[in-house]
Amino acid sequence: MFRTLTALLTLVAATTPVAVADPPTGSLGTSQVAPADNLPSTFDLQAHRGGRGEHTEESRAAFGHALELGVTTLELDVHLSADGVPVVWHDASVQADKCTGDYVGQDVHDLTWEQLQTLNCNLPLADYPEAVHAADNRMLQLTDVFDIAARDPQVYFNIETKIEAEAPERSAPAGQYVDAILDAAEDAGTTDRIAVQSFDWSSLPLVRERAPQVPLVALWDETTWTADSPYLGPVDYGDGDVLAAARNLGVEVLSPGFRAVEPSFVAQAQEAGFRVVPWTVNEAADMERYLDAGVDGIITDYPTRLAGILEERGIAYR
Repeated sequence: MFRTLTALLTLVAATTPVAVADPPTGSLGTSQVAPADNLPSTFDLQAHRGGRGEHTEESRAAFGHALELGVTTLELDVHLSADGVPVVWHDASVQADKCTGDYVGQDVHDLTWEQLQTLNCNLPLADYPEAVHAADNRMLQLTDVFDIAARDPQVYFNIETKIEAEAPERSAPAGQYVDAILDAAEDAGTTDRIAVQSFDWSSLPLVRERAPQVPLVALWDETTWTADSPYLGPVDYGDGDVLAAARNLGVEVLSPGFRAVEPSFVAQAQEAGFRVVPWTVNEAADMERYLDAGVDGIITDYPTRLAGILEERGIAYR
């Protein structure tokens, strides 16, 4: 997630708060656990891609450092390999500025897990010059992240389905993402600590159908929240009322690009029953501003920086 939002502020300023729809009868299954009960009870400090401003993104080192810091949530992305492995990787393809190896430039979905493991994704990123980079960094799969985090039974996971809605041939169908993520979480015993987020809203109802206790997170920016957007799935854009759309979708958390998070929007969303967790907030001044706005959490590339600000304010995140 590295996009910006400039047009939504005027859209949400006129939005009237709406009540969150009641779940369908029997939607909680045998667990009888509401999705909101599986969200953090404190402020939600989320390490974006493990904290890519501090360590190589979505690496063992990044997730390990975030756990040592004591973040609330590990935020991560999942693509599916050609053989159905949930790969923790942000981009549709193997980027030349991140990896070296024979398969650079090819799509993750076209490569097997064995092929992906031949890549060394340790290249430093110009936008994050202070990040510590591992000498040898192989892609992880979702079960690896659960294994790394096994030492911290309180940490949460915010898992994004990286579905390429504008080019569906570059990614697996939404249902396969959902099954792969939920299968891995069930095997690891972490189903009560995961949330599933997506720009592609078609995947979110599929999560609710199979695992109604798992919280859903709606991601958007000005490129995805538009009329006739392929990202909206079952949602009718209608008159551009994002809160009404989120209500109809049945999500618990709204996660807009950080430029949309103004006090008026945060208050409206919270009054409507949603949590608000913006991305990706990296500058200290912006963190302070959005904390003043009353957000429920922040997704950041710099979890150490945010942790320090929260501690200064006396805000618990664990």
